[in-house]
Amino acid sequence: MSKLLKALDKARHKKEEGTGAAEELPVRDKLAQAYEKATSSQGGPGSFSSVRPVKFKKDQEVRPRYIKTEILTANDRVLESNRIMTHLKDPRVRDYYDILRTQVLQRTRANGWNSLMITSVYPGEGKTLTAINLALAISRQVQQTAILVGANFRSSKVCTYLGFDENRAGLSDYLSNGKQIQDLLFNPGMDRMVILPTGAKMASTDVLGSPKMKNLVQELKTRYSDRYVIYDCPHVLDMPDTLVFSSYVDAVLMVVQAGKTSRQGIQEAVRTLEEHGVNVIGMVLNKVHSSKVI
Repeated sequence: MSKLLKALDKARHKKEEGTGAAEELPVRDKLAQAYEKATSSQGGPGSFSSVRPVKFKKDQEVRPRYIKTEILTANDRVLESNRIMTHLKDPRVRDYYDILRTQVLQRTRANGWNSLMITSVYPGEGKTLTAINLALAISRQVQQTAILVGANFRSSKVCTYLGFDENRAGLSDYLSNGKQIQDLLFNPGMDRMVILPTGAKMASTDVLGSPKMKNLVQELKTRYSDRYVIYDCPHVLDMPDTLVFSSYVDAVLMVVQAGKTSRQGIQEAVRTLEEHGVNVIGMVLNKVHSSKVI
């Protein structure tokens, strides 16, 4: 054993005298080249990516590096008052969203789906808060990132719930005014989550079913293998553009309000979606003492 220790000690002294430094230089060159490659521009013409695409090994944590995306800091009091998942005091409520996340992922991953539209039968049933907290729940998984898209042009509330200016440029500006997506995205100060806000309010929602919107849905879906795309959309009944948009995404999750949404309304909404070939993966019964996924 003493001979082995002496040999190791001799090798260490030899490196300190200069031999080791000569061997170390190529390694530095390789690291420099790798760093330069990692920080170089990505994507071709028209690319709007805000996070570097990185291949991860199984069980390795996804840690996006935001290059172009603006990073904002949300107000803790606003998040708490609006019942955003990261600031819920009751751990049981967080558990409900985690259960919802688990069921959603189980029902979509088997089919290779990663784009989900959150809608409701009527307005005001809690779909926006559900969309935000589901996106947060998904982004909490170490191998998953989420992008939340505000797609309700008549009544946008995503930014309001998070404590940001609802009038900031967003999706509608991309569809109608030629804005670039990379200039519209922002990170709300939460790991592995990006927001594409709604943008300027629009009386007509025709753009929701436009070819440009369809192409964007496909681009967001396929850009990163670890990303799940959540769309906060208008309600179903009497909103034909919502039905058109529903055919662009992989699946739909319906939010219904306890004591408000009629059985007849639910049946009509589901039947309408299914007639359009939409995959309805489930419903969330909202505003009850004990949340329940149907």
